Amino acid sequence: MDMHGAESSGLAWEAAAFGCTPVSGRDNPHRSGTGVAASGHGWWKKGNCSNDRAKVFNCLYEWYTDNSWRQQACSRTETLKPGGGSTHRTAARRDCRGTERTSWRNHVDVDVIGEIDTAEKPMNQADVNCRVY
Repeated sequence: MDMHGAESSGLAWEAAAFGCTPVSGRDNPHRSGTGVAASGHGWWKKGNCSNDRAKVFNCLYEWYTDNSWRQQACSRTETLKPGGGSTHRTAARRDCRGTERTSWRNHVDVDVIGEIDTAEKPMNQADVNCRVY
């Protein structure tokens, strides 16, 4: 086997090890339209993945005065088609105790069914008139 063949098989192994890269969709944390609560949603798009179903969930984190992020709510894990919209997304929600402006993060996790995919959990951050702590 020549050096070129060794490189090619190494690259193929690396591609298989890393798998596909879905696009993890999420919105900014925001006040829910149905009450005094922080809310965030998660969804996905296929990216370079082949399969058309993924297990998706999202979690909301609130910034505390001790300089830490604390998880306040997570959605159920849903098996979703790619795309988003009101029928193809998850929802995390946490009722507020007050309306002081507070930083929140919405993290989303996507696990494509039947494929190895990347493990990142991207997030969006925004200040919301909602405080739990």
